[in-house]
Amino acid sequence: MVKAVLFDFDGTLADSSPGIFHTALYTVRALGVDKEYTSEDLRRFVGPPLRQCFVVAFGLDESLLDDAVAIYRKEYEAKGRFMMELYPSMKEVLLSLKNDGLMLAVASFKSEALVYSCLEYLGILDLFDSVHGSSLTEDLTKGDIIKRVLSDLGIESDEAVMVGDTPSDAKGAEDAGTHFVGVSYGFGFRPGEKTGYNMISSTVELEAAVGRINGGIYD
Repeated sequence: MVKAVLFDFDGTLADSSPGIFHTALYTVRALGVDKEYTSEDLRRFVGPPLRQCFVVAFGLDESLLDDAVAIYRKEYEAKGRFMMELYPSMKEVLLSLKNDGLMLAVASFKSEALVYSCLEYLGILDLFDSVHGSSLTEDLTKGDIIKRVLSDLGIESDEAVMVGDTPSDAKGAEDAGTHFVGVSYGFGFRPGEKTGYNMISSTVELEAAVGRINGGIYD
């Protein structure tokens, strides 16, 4: 029986793409890279830990990664984190899940302090029973972060469902032993893509998806 719903942040709770893409491009330009990047390149920037993002999306050389991370974090703190909004009906969905008696949590690759500040900015911090993010050294896997949430909530892994928009979220759920619901409205999974996961295409489908895991409750 699912007792808690865990959310990824970027691409799941909030559309933070304007701030992320602005900051990513600002960073590579500051490092002297003048190559043009496609929307597909930018989409790949969301999901992995920050250092990996610069490799996956931009092919940045290892020698530049420390500087890239420092520049990115400074610019995102100053401007990027304010360029975001909740996905349509998300706050109403969160309130409805709480009304169903479910605990809510966030498990994100964003740094933990940044997750807190973003949730506060969006006016939803008080809805969550646990919030965990990445360490500044990025030595935690998504599975590690999810396990920290489970420990906070005092529940078993099969009593939680992780909701996310990328394969790294699905892998984290698998490693932690939780259920998983994928969303196709974010940055990773595409609408209609055959993933093998339990997928939803809008926020308003989430309550029913959790209900199906719980044997039809909330449907």
